[in-house]
Amino acid sequence: VRVPRATMSSGSDMLTKQRWAVVGNHAKNPVVERITNRLRSHGKEVHRVNSPGKSMPPAEFNFLGECPSPIDVVDVVCNPAMGMKVVEEALSLGIKAMWFQPGADDPEVVAKARDAGIETHCGCVLVDLPERREANL
Repeated sequence: VRVPRATMSSGSDMLTKQRWAVVGNHAKNPVVERITNRLRSHGKEVHRVNSPGKSMPPAEFNFLGECPSPIDVVDVVCNPAMGMKVVEEALSLGIKAMWFQPGADDPEVVAKARDAGIETHCGCVLVDLPERREANL
């Protein structure tokens, strides 16, 4: 069975999706938490997942499969070796979209996801999703 090759996304369609998993080192990389908070500020349901092989708070889950609801988009914020493991787990779970942050966007990792039919985007959520400003009332 040949799996149709997915395309690179502009990211705007992914940003309309509601259920996200941010995979990275939530304890040591402040950018991971900023991404999580930015998505949540836009009303997204966001699950914090540790990088493969890590098990530490404040992440709620050690694996994508532990998340309580189906994931629309996996945001990868880890090195390429760990990113490859995240792609493999996403494939096993039937996840359809993956966002690769700068530094996680290794061409081989992204190609593995795309060639398996996962929609991919390489970019920074903090750039592509504007900061929410509270209205002055």
